[in-house]
Amino acid sequence: MGHYCRICGRERPNEQFSGKGHKIHVCKRCKARPKSERQAIEDKDDIFAFLEQSHISEKNVVHLERMAKSDNPQVASLAAIVLDVARVKPYKTRRLKFLAQKHPELLGKLRNTGLILA
Repeated sequence: MGHYCRICGRERPNEQFSGKGHKIHVCKRCKARPKSERQAIEDKDDIFAFLEQSHISEKNVVHLERMAKSDNPQVASLAAIVLDVARVKPYKTRRLKFLAQKHPELLGKLRNTGLILA
């Protein structure tokens, strides 16, 4: 029975995790990656997770604002789009219908970036 690595998304045997790797769920190979690359992967996962939540809270909005100022341009652009969605319609119920009627340009951005699948 192994562990799940949250960076590469694979189930790996116990031997592939160091002592701290077990705790933070990062395998040795992913731990060897540059920290900026690992942070970008985690930020993207967080951004997709925000759209799956039933409510994007104020704490999440603050977190998205921080990510929108990221050095990584892809993370910054995704965070900016989700931040706009959170400000317009923070609750998930009928979010896509609301965006289609009132903010079609924002819905187009979601569709173009692949965030709409979340």
